[in-house]
Amino acid sequence: MTTTNHFWKDRRVLVTGAAGFIGSNLVARLLAEGVPYIRAADNLERGRREYLAESMRDARVDFRQIDLRDRSDALGACDGVDTIFHLASKVGGIGYYLQKPGEVFSDNTQIDHNMWAGATAYKTPYYMYASSAHVYPIDLQMAPDAPPIHERQAYPANPELSYGWAKLIGEKLILYAVQQGCPTRVVMPRLIGAFGPNQDLDLAKGSAIPVFCRRALEWPAGSPFSVMGTGKETRSFHYISDTLDALLLAVEKLQDTPLVGPFNLGAEGRVTIEEIARHIIEISGKDIPISWDTSKPTAIWGQALDCSLAAKLLDGWRTKVSLREGLERSYRHIEKRLQVKHDNSNT
Repeated sequence: MTTTNHFWKDRRVLVTGAAGFIGSNLVARLLAEGVPYIRAADNLERGRREYLAESMRDARVDFRQIDLRDRSDALGACDGVDTIFHLASKVGGIGYYLQKPGEVFSDNTQIDHNMWAGATAYKTPYYMYASSAHVYPIDLQMAPDAPPIHERQAYPANPELSYGWAKLIGEKLILYAVQQGCPTRVVMPRLIGAFGPNQDLDLAKGSAIPVFCRRALEWPAGSPFSVMGTGKETRSFHYISDTLDALLLAVEKLQDTPLVGPFNLGAEGRVTIEEIARHIIEISGKDIPISWDTSKPTAIWGQALDCSLAAKLLDGWRTKVSLREGLERSYRHIEKRLQVKHDNSNT
């Protein structure tokens, strides 16, 4: 969908992490909204040019391969734009976060500090900082049926992962500046469970849904359908189009207020990892046995957020795409990606 708001018709927008999952979908959405100029920045460490291939055919997209860990690159990226969607981050699945905690923390805090320095140096009017549900204390996520988490429960702080600590520090950096009267207006969503086209299919770094889809598509020729954990762990997932609806609407709200958030952005309710796996197997039409890998302790048992504040701030926003429909769309998209990869390898 596109909005009827003319706010986007004269925006000059920077999207960081533009060749990643959310970034590439956001660039396409902004083009549909009529944005006249989009600076798409990515270091291509995890993002892929192919995700932006269609968008880059449009002359309005200015792609820049830069590393935002470099202060000069970050400052240059912010020059001449009036709206920033800061999505760039070192991300991965739970296993990746547990294997690379220091690298994740160091890189993400550096990127966030550099980007905020650029935004304030150029007095950028509008800034969206993508935070995460991982900011919340681990003791609130130790049971599969743990109550949904409210925004106020981020403190006392005790995230399980270094990724969550980095996001929490990024939030405080910006909130203190806004408290001091910084002219940049800020949107701060805490994202949970977005999924859809252009997610990483790496079996070691990818998140649950794209990895499950790949395993199902490649079975039985590929590796076993292995799932880390017991399957009883719960999560909350929502389709990317609903994410983008909320992000654009939240930035539009900055015309009337200096700060929107922090607010939880995701679907209400929860689903078990086993249910997700079995949905995807059913979509595949195959009879696939699941192998449960319980060799490592479960880091997060239950992760669900109370998203009522998002509805209040964003004119009743809520997710529209059902979980099953979203999974089917994702599966078919990944099926096409793997087929293209297979065809290319045979030419």
